[in-house]
Amino acid sequence: MKYFCCLLFISLLFWGCGKDKIKETQPEIATLTEAVYASGTLVPESEYRVMSVSDGIITAVRIKAGDQVQAGALLFSLSNANLNANVAAAQQLLDKTRPLTTDAAPQLRELRNRLQSAQAKMRFDSLQHQRFSSLMASEAISQREFEQAQLQYESSQREVSALQQQVRQVNLNSALQAQQAENQLRIANTSQQNTQLKSFGEGLVYEVFKYPGDMVYPNQPLAIIGSKNLIAKLMIDETDLGKIKLGQVVLLTMDAFPDQIFHAEITRIYPMLNRVEQSIRVDAVLSDPLPQTMYGLNVEANIVIREETNALVIPKSLLLPGDSVLVMTDKTEHKVKIQRGVEDAQRVQVLSGLDKTSRLILK
Repeated sequence: MKYFCCLLFISLLFWGCGKDKIKETQPEIATLTEAVYASGTLVPESEYRVMSVSDGIITAVRIKAGDQVQAGALLFSLSNANLNANVAAAQQLLDKTRPLTTDAAPQLRELRNRLQSAQAKMRFDSLQHQRFSSLMASEAISQREFEQAQLQYESSQREVSALQQQVRQVNLNSALQAQQAENQLRIANTSQQNTQLKSFGEGLVYEVFKYPGDMVYPNQPLAIIGSKNLIAKLMIDETDLGKIKLGQVVLLTMDAFPDQIFHAEITRIYPMLNRVEQSIRVDAVLSDPLPQTMYGLNVEANIVIREETNALVIPKSLLLPGDSVLVMTDKTEHKVKIQRGVEDAQRVQVLSGLDKTSRLILK
């Protein structure tokens, strides 16, 4: 009998020790922030690439990365023998055509001399025509003699008119040739001036790609210049687009500054989907200063959608399918459906179904 009681006691002891104790927790009051995750890089608020419109060899580079430049500052100097030859040829052509527009031009001088002679002859023929008209009226000459005088006068008029037209045409052609030569010289000078590359606007030199002795081709980038103010160029998943609005607060973290959080604000939402990454670009302007201006730093961002203070929150791990949780009431387990509010990666706000005294079962 004693042996049987001892075995019963040991069995009950092992059964009691083997039974798991139910673990419980309770909702907490906390501030909860719901955010959309995004990643991206820091880029200048505005930037441009310095390019040449002509080819040539770089003879001088007057900037280096990190320099602050003003609008109109000389950045690169190029050399192009063809452009220099074009300027010289255009200047020679202009020097040859300019004398043609003056009264001393040989062709124009010859025409004017011929015109003066023709005008003198026309005046003489005019007087003859008037005299023969008077004689014809008094029947002192024949009809044939009068007609000959009239024809001679009309011929003189036509010759003067033709020479006047030739003078006008020569003047016009000479002026046109001179204008074309001036245009060619202007174009050649402009092309030559394009070998002196200047800053489009004020900014910071972020990178220089070409150096003295390098060959440059049209539309080839030589340097990157941009504003000193950096913005966060962020990419969000297309499924989160409906949550993003202008003016939302963004919390940025960077590997370069691991112990700091930088505040920013959404200022632009781009209207085009990146079909390769299935993402949409948004820009955020930083409101906190950076310790150092560094183009291209990788950033991770949390775009704050909404924030609740004094929120009743529980761990997300307690949620069961159908937004329910296990609750202990009077030593009885049962499911309670809740209404969810703001949530982050770890916690969720409970709008209804629980209070801060509820006993939640940890599974």
